[in-house]
Amino acid sequence: MFKENTKSLNIKYETNNNDVSFKLEFGKGKDSLMYSNENDRTNIEKKYTIEVYEQEEKKGYRIICDDSPLVIKLSDISVNGINDNKYDYALGFAVDNMEPEYDNEMDIIPNNIERDGTMWSLPANNNKEYKFDQNPRGEYQWQTKRACEEGYKPTDKEKELGIEETTEKTGLIYVTFMLMCKEKVEETVTRGVTRGVTRGVTRGVSDQEESERGRFGYGNSASTKSQKSDYKYLKGSEKYILPLRIRISKESEETNMNCSQTIRGANINDLKKRTMVVD
Repeated sequence: MFKENTKSLNIKYETNNNDVSFKLEFGKGKDSLMYSNENDRTNIEKKYTIEVYEQEEKKGYRIICDDSPLVIKLSDISVNGINDNKYDYALGFAVDNMEPEYDNEMDIIPNNIERDGTMWSLPANNNKEYKFDQNPRGEYQWQTKRACEEGYKPTDKEKELGIEETTEKTGLIYVTFMLMCKEKVEETVTRGVTRGVTRGVTRGVSDQEESERGRFGYGNSASTKSQKSDYKYLKGSEKYILPLRIRISKESEETNMNCSQTIRGANINDLKKRTMVVD
């Protein structure tokens, strides 16, 4: 079932006569308590290995992370369809720690979970790369951390802080992609932007023995610049939701960073960090 290790995923699919492709990479970010600037926080200091598994025509992915904030990088975004002369395209992108459900294809907010933030609209076909450690208008960084031992029952206090019991769904993240568009005004080409670099693929060895079960949640409070998008849902296209499994490297140092399953728990953690005892 295990196929290979890689440093990037090249995603390609077709929806309603639109060809979509882009590259995904994952890496170690920086703690917002020490680095408030989003460019500093998302400057990846370690690129994570991705384990690729195949079974018949299906593929699955596991990311070998550290106990740290998580940065997701998207590059080489290409969208081509039958209305290329009419529209400029963008890729919608958002991350959740539980599987999202939507009332219809044009919705950007799930109906079954509380998402921290909304959805990015990333202009396509411009050779740009994008790096994020939270959703737009989100309040907290994405965080990866070791899971609790199987069978451990978190205390009421731990549950209040968003620490969950380990199950088969622990450590899963769900990345939603959807197509956006806006009518063309004029042809513009952005040049000189640094492109992502594809690393060589190491074949034949899984990192499973060198990693442990992980969990994904909301870390320390952070803010990122975002503005209202003028892109709208591309009619007739369908969302693509990509599930990914988080594993923690056995070599990773354990930190005291927050990792809460819930926004409420992350908020309590944040308040605790900002409260002191006065002499």
